[in-house]
Amino acid sequence: MTPLESLAIVGVLFLIVLLSGHPLAFTLGGLAVIASATIWGNPAALNLFLRTTTSIGTNIVFASVPMFIFMGALLERSGAADDLFDSMYIIFGTMRGGIAITTVVMCTLLAAASGIIGASITLMTILSLPAMIKCGYDKRLATGTIMAAGCLGVLIPPSIILVIYGAQAQLSIGKLFAGGMGAGLLLSSLYLVYIVWVIITRPESAPAIDPTEAEKYSNAQKWLMFFKSVLPTSILILLVLGTILLGVATPTEAAALGSIGAMLVAIYNKKLHWKVIYNCCQLTMKTTAMIMFIILGASMFTAVFLGLGGAEVISSLVSGLEVNRWIVMALIIFILYIMGMFIDAFGMLLIGIPIFTPIIGALGFDPLWFGVLFAVMIQISNLSPPFSYAAFYVKGVASQQGIIIPISDLYMAAIPYMIMQTIGVILLCLFPQIILWLPQNIF
Repeated sequence: MTPLESLAIVGVLFLIVLLSGHPLAFTLGGLAVIASATIWGNPAALNLFLRTTTSIGTNIVFASVPMFIFMGALLERSGAADDLFDSMYIIFGTMRGGIAITTVVMCTLLAAASGIIGASITLMTILSLPAMIKCGYDKRLATGTIMAAGCLGVLIPPSIILVIYGAQAQLSIGKLFAGGMGAGLLLSSLYLVYIVWVIITRPESAPAIDPTEAEKYSNAQKWLMFFKSVLPTSILILLVLGTILLGVATPTEAAALGSIGAMLVAIYNKKLHWKVIYNCCQLTMKTTAMIMFIILGASMFTAVFLGLGGAEVISSLVSGLEVNRWIVMALIIFILYIMGMFIDAFGMLLIGIPIFTPIIGALGFDPLWFGVLFAVMIQISNLSPPFSYAAFYVKGVASQQGIIIPISDLYMAAIPYMIMQTIGVILLCLFPQIILWLPQNIF
């Protein structure tokens, strides 16, 4: 059996099992064991899997994952985000589209303080969605803004996705963080541009809040509220990102500092008690276990993929294409988009790295640039139907608040922001320095 035939069989089995509804981690790991015993026929495969597990379990980079998750969970429960939203709601809500703009800015700050999308989307669905509906916002604009902006944690450091990408692709996580800032701020700006365009073309879709709500406070009180709420989050962001970008701390050390900083923020807001710590630890344990199981299963699957000659097959296919390298890049981006429609972010990441990294190197593209572009495609995948995780988050949390939104409406709400993300991908391809400028000038 040729390597191409072997890979085709494994690929078809993978799609059948995955689309049957089985968990991704066990699908990847189980197929790896079955394929190694049958198609690959390598008796040393189980020993290889054991070494892979040991390597993952002892990789110091992965120690930062639970600490970043804990930091985000504690920030969500500390009340800092609530205070920040309340102050921005009073200050910017009096202008058309002000709450939507506030949501994008809030999600950008939360992304830079937590690194995970679940916390941002959940929190903003609780805080800003009822406020926008109360003001008479178009539901698609309101939910689309929350879904798109809430996914900025994929890009803006401390991104868990970039941590795992750096560990698997052997790239500097600090440089990926620096590159992710440029791409994240670009997308954040594009979302704001779209909101402004809606305000101009359809002003009834984004009305201002009742002026009497803001008139309760003087201008001095409003800005005092704003700075008091911004200060704790800003300190936490500087504590985490500043130490990494300045080379003072590794990502793992910065994650530890961030966890301590999040506890100080909780103390500042008088929200640190044993129940909060217990809930944060429980969430951290569940999320970390889920991520590590996927990493382990994907690493086993990758070992079989490479053992069956996957890298050689793909390299030969690419080298045989006598076309411009940007056509190949466009094909890779399209494949990532299709993968994102059916596979979650971590599976997409860990399956894609061993497949596409050698191709990128052979074509002469900067691996750091591609790593951040990969993260942008993962952000798009969180909005892409049918498995739109951002839509699932919003629908679940909104229903708990008595706000019923059909999933089809959430899919439609995501489309304008997916167009903005596509524009962002094109700009990142045309102007790679958006990603590379900061890493080149800091490191």
